[in-house]
Amino acid sequence: MSIKIITDSACQLAGSNENENLIILDMPVISSDKEYIEGKTINSNDMFSRMKNGEVFKTSQVPYKVYYENFKTELEQGNDVICITLSSGLTSTFQTATMAMNALLEENKDYKIMVKDSLCACAGETSVINKALKLVELNYTFKELDENLDEIFASQEHIFTVTNLEYLYRGGRLSKTQKVMGSLLNIRPIMSVDKNDGSLYVVEKARGEKQAFAKIKNLMAEKCNNDVNLNQTLYVCYGENEDEADLLIEKIKEDYEFKKIVKYPLGCVIGAHIGPNLLSIYFSNKDLGDELSEV
Repeated sequence: MSIKIITDSACQLAGSNENENLIILDMPVISSDKEYIEGKTINSNDMFSRMKNGEVFKTSQVPYKVYYENFKTELEQGNDVICITLSSGLTSTFQTATMAMNALLEENKDYKIMVKDSLCACAGETSVINKALKLVELNYTFKELDENLDEIFASQEHIFTVTNLEYLYRGGRLSKTQKVMGSLLNIRPIMSVDKNDGSLYVVEKARGEKQAFAKIKNLMAEKCNNDVNLNQTLYVCYGENEDEADLLIEKIKEDYEFKKIVKYPLGCVIGAHIGPNLLSIYFSNKDLGDELSEV
């Protein structure tokens, strides 16, 4: 018997997952009523190329039946199940997974299963999933995981920007006037994730790359009450702008020597909504201990 972490492909680990304790359920990306599965029938480079040519992509949540069947398979094998979903502020996967969990608990009250809303997105979700897997590897109990995951989710921070406003406009997050004026003035929104409901919001705006980098670093310090924990892994995510991600890392290193920095290319699920020009960082606003410092 073991503890299985079940999540959705917005975690950006699909296609590279070799952890026997992790099960990733597909969130399809859709264009012209045709569904694609990341890593199988589409990759982010292909999708971004098509988006730049005017093609519009959207995403679909993991269906109830898929959650129910995967949960039941693991539970009947004697495993405990912890499902961690993409932020409920961005999708209804948390609600759907919870419905599947409740149905199974009605069938057997002795099942050990819980569904957790990560309140995270993109590499923020990657980060918390990797930490959950580390705790499983360290033989944390089901109860201990329940307690520790809440702290991990609550401490996870997201800061991101984009260099092209077109895709935020397509997704309804900017008006046409905001898009046009922002593009003319080289405005970059600096955004984050609301820790209460997991929704996206604009924190402030920057003009050009230099000011955007400075504001990202200032906001990171602010979110940590000017005491940035360096005993951790800093996650950096990018779309087609890896060179810019490398520049941001160098700027961050001028002031902060994180224990570890890792880069993640943007996946299809989040990329379908935000476009190919994302630049983002993800970190914990507190020290979660040495056990989690490199994951």
